[in-house]
Amino acid sequence: MRRAALLVLALAVPLVLAAPTAARKRGNTITVVRVKEPARANVTVAGFELDLVRVRGKKTARASVASSLPKGVSVFAVLGKQKRSDRVRGVLVAVNRAPAVTAAAKAHRRRLRINLRHAAVPRGYTLKLKLHEADNVLNPHRGFHCSSYFKSGDLAGALKLGGPRLPNITTGSLIQFACASAVGRTAYPGEGELRAAVNARSGALAFVRSPQFPNVVNGTASFNYPVKSFAVQADKGHQLTACSFAGGTCAISASNQALFTLAAPAAAGSGLQFALATSPDPAAALPFRFFGIDSAGKRAGPLATSGP
Repeated sequence: MRRAALLVLALAVPLVLAAPTAARKRGNTITVVRVKEPARANVTVAGFELDLVRVRGKKTARASVASSLPKGVSVFAVLGKQKRSDRVRGVLVAVNRAPAVTAAAKAHRRRLRINLRHAAVPRGYTLKLKLHEADNVLNPHRGFHCSSYFKSGDLAGALKLGGPRLPNITTGSLIQFACASAVGRTAYPGEGELRAAVNARSGALAFVRSPQFPNVVNGTASFNYPVKSFAVQADKGHQLTACSFAGGTCAISASNQALFTLAAPAAAGSGLQFALATSPDPAAALPFRFFGIDSAGKRAGPLATSGP
């Protein structure tokens, strides 16, 4: 069998499809994928599948050259391990890093053109593209599962296809966290790292156990934007019983949420220390949700937590 080596965006990621015959090749060497350009400080995640299929009837092959990426936009890719010689699956992640920390912007309507470059397709066959995507996954969106396209072990081969590199995050972690955001709105470890990398509003909350009281955790919250208040939502397994906050006031609501209100808005990067008492005693890994509220009263989150 003749094997056609497929390469993503200027020979960056090797893809292999096997044609069942050694028939003459056709001239097309590019399959174009169009994904929605993410808004500033946001991410688009797209899963693609290429299938080698027999052509029924005469078709004309067309190839299109990808346009240059808009300023601030980067594209990353990971391929799943092939289980079939006639099928390739993978995920493309498009990131639009804002020039400064910003709230979610209005989504772009433009689409990015990404070339899947490959060897000529054998005569009598064509490549069929299937594409599913989730746009602006840091905003409310339709859920998307990357697990249908690759496994965690495939991330070792993840590559940047174009655009600037993102600070303080690896390519594998970026794709992993983008896929976690694509699933839904549940907070996960690494969400703050992804948000910070794209200059979206983000925060981090770390807990440590109190050395004096077994039912108390001490927390430190920080944000990359000014906040006037923030909230911690307890999970179903813990009831918040008390709180304290040196930077202002705190109150526990009937919905099992602690709201911390600052006496004056805190500057970006400030470490805000507080304490929470729970019943029962805090678990080894508290699944609390964490929200920041800006000076205009808009909630950003859920954000990342860790500890105790």
